[in-house]
Amino acid sequence: MDPEKEAKTFVENYYKTFDSDPAALAIMYQEGSMLTFAGQKIQGSQDIVAKLTSLPYEQCKHAITTVDCQPCGPAGGMLVFVNGDLQLDGQQQAVKFSQVFPQTPNEPYGMSVIARTVFVVGSSMVFIAPAFGFLIFHIAVCGSRQRYRK
Repeated sequence: MDPEKEAKTFVENYYKTFDSDPAALAIMYQEGSMLTFAGQKIQGSQDIVAKLTSLPYEQCKHAITTVDCQPCGPAGGMLVFVNGDLQLDGQQQAVKFSQVFPQTPNEPYGMSVIARTVFVVGSSMVFIAPAFGFLIFHIAVCGSRQRYRK
């Protein structure tokens, strides 16, 4: 499958599930997976899902504006970078968000699993992945992205 198409399919499924039933995201994470959310590092599928299901709102809606991806690693991994708008119940204005997913293949399930993810709302994001050999710099307010190879 084409990496761009695979990334877009993954993103559509991830956010559709997040918006309707965040507990169902557990299958996309493993015990070694890590989420960084508002500066807090959460590790393991159960703890990640507990965090996502305990956020202080009843409903949310992710509207994706861009999906960028790059194949990475010898095992067929992929880096997926997402920008979008997050609409929370009771809020008139949507907020900008960015999320990055370095994924690793999980052959028994026929899908990639989320190895690490960083979620940032309405501010700058700098993500360094030395294992993958690149740096991503993103400024959500301006909507500009630049990639630098090591």
